[in-house]
Amino acid sequence: IHTATQSTMKNNDTSPDEGGIQNRLEQLMSDAERTAARTLVEGTVTSPGAARQGSIDSVFDVLSDPGRRYVLTYLLRAEDYVTMSELVDYVMAQAETGQSDEKLRDKITINLTHTHLPRLEEAGFITYNMERQLIMSTEKTPLARPYLQVALLQQQQLTETLEPN
Repeated sequence: IHTATQSTMKNNDTSPDEGGIQNRLEQLMSDAERTAARTLVEGTVTSPGAARQGSIDSVFDVLSDPGRRYVLTYLLRAEDYVTMSELVDYVMAQAETGQSDEKLRDKITINLTHTHLPRLEEAGFITYNMERQLIMSTEKTPLARPYLQVALLQQQQLTETLEPN
């Protein structure tokens, strides 16, 4: 996070966790992610590339649904395109339900093809070839990375807090 912002936060004493969460986040962030975080804190787009690729609001809108977060998380880990089958397998592995495998697989496939993939493609975060069942990242896909990392860190801390020692 921007140095001026850090000193302002310390001077105003608005940070409830002097260094804990903030230090962990800073360790996870690259320069591009710091730019995204600075944009988030300052409320302005600080790089021409980010302005061309979309607003923070569009990123949050896309990430507001766990299904789309699963898609982007898996796609960011992949080196190239992913198949629908691979993506469904990943989502199934993340889901913890009592449904049978076939029912769950059908439900996930329907949700992806009719809701999440079209929404991600419309927002410019993926390219989806329905005939070949291939999902590919775009130049905009990496914009989601820092926010997904923050969400993961928050989930890990929540899990640690809820687990008995």
